[in-house]
Amino acid sequence: MKKKEYINNKIFGLLLILTMIIYSCKSNLGINQGLELPFVFSDNMVLQQDFDASFWGKSKSNETVSVKGSWGEESSVKSNQKGDWELKLSTPKAGGPYTVTIQTASNSILLKDVMIGEVWLSSGQSNMEWRMNQCINCIYDQDKEISSVDNNQIRMFTVPMDLSGELIKESKWLVANPKNAEGFSAAAYYFARKLNKELKIPIGIVNTSWGGTRVEAWTSNSKLSSLSTTKNKVPKYDDYDLFEKESIKLKDSINDPNSYSILFEKMLKPVLPYSIKGAIWYQGESNVDNSFEYQELFTGMIEDWRESWSYNFSFYYVQIAPFEYLPFQESQKLRDAQRKTLKTTSKTGMAVIMEIGEEKDIHPHNKQDVGKRLALLALDKDYEFDIISSGPLYKSHKTFSNYIDIDFENKGSGLMSKGALKDFEVAGDNMIYKTAKAEIIDNKIRVYSNKVKYPKHVRYGWKNWTVGSLFNKEGLPASSFSSN
Repeated sequence: MKKKEYINNKIFGLLLILTMIIYSCKSNLGINQGLELPFVFSDNMVLQQDFDASFWGKSKSNETVSVKGSWGEESSVKSNQKGDWELKLSTPKAGGPYTVTIQTASNSILLKDVMIGEVWLSSGQSNMEWRMNQCINCIYDQDKEISSVDNNQIRMFTVPMDLSGELIKESKWLVANPKNAEGFSAAAYYFARKLNKELKIPIGIVNTSWGGTRVEAWTSNSKLSSLSTTKNKVPKYDDYDLFEKESIKLKDSINDPNSYSILFEKMLKPVLPYSIKGAIWYQGESNVDNSFEYQELFTGMIEDWRESWSYNFSFYYVQIAPFEYLPFQESQKLRDAQRKTLKTTSKTGMAVIMEIGEEKDIHPHNKQDVGKRLALLALDKDYEFDIISSGPLYKSHKTFSNYIDIDFENKGSGLMSKGALKDFEVAGDNMIYKTAKAEIIDNKIRVYSNKVKYPKHVRYGWKNWTVGSLFNKEGLPASSFSSN
């Protein structure tokens, strides 16, 4: 080979390598360009409409970063000494597709097919994680449901179940079609589908959920340190890295997704503070054993998330379904803690599924009604639909010599039963409960038992496994409860 030809080939090879390097850097992270975005920012994403949406990332230190939406809004900020930056970009009312450009003096990232609509965070344990194709026939009409998914206005970003922070590098926003929907959270997808049908605008879901996890794992170290149930169990560290090191010394493996605060750090922080309208939550089965602590823990977690996002967003959750737990577990106490959380925490709602649980499966196959009932709460409370969004909830009771009358909130157009009313019990001062007969009188429930002469207390559905019998006429089931 001649010297000149050799040199030309060498130059060509170097140029080719350089071109490949440059091309490989043109990812959403802009790694090696000196401009980075979290992975939750990608093509096909949905931004919260009519909002000052959060953008954040890394660049060179003390460098001006600007973010521009093709709808005509632009915002800029200077990064700090570490190169961290965060800004707000005003979004218009729902629509799209748009583009978003993030740039510095020397680098630029272009995000395409960006929709503006309503964004909701979905989280919890396996009943929220449960994918559309989790297993064979895990979802009602599973094959038909997946094959019929075809909606460009529904998109989902899923945080992978990974504590290393590596798998999220492959995550991106996905449009709802049969191929992508197989990996969608079923409950979250049905929630989005109902919202999209009624609102007729794009719906984005940021899903971060992990099966078998406890509420303590989803709550920050600082919040757990302030709660009476956990403050003496959690090392108090401002820096979570130190907390992780202490966990290792205590042999509390940081590879355990149920370690205190670990999912807050590893599953929530990667998408925090991505702007959302609100959150939907399906969890509690893994906290049945400490149900007496759950109300404080759950309320604390909701407060913790709102403090982390710096605004009081709506938070709707699913009451765990009846299931044949072990007799000593008493999951009804966890359900009641969830019911009572409605009174202690603002802008919350609870989707009751007392009639769709499955005795031998902790994962109800009817995720369609789960998603729909969560969506009813949002449509009623956030989008001003004039609808009944909840089943009857215990309000009060009045005692008489030989019976009790129970009143309820959310009676809708009236109380009704499906089959005979059952699973009501009454007790006197001795707190020994006996099965009671029940009937609907004047839109209240009257209960009585010839084994309890002077009834003082009442409860309904107070067992692990049952099928709800009390509803409002809108077809939504009543929550189980205990009056004491």
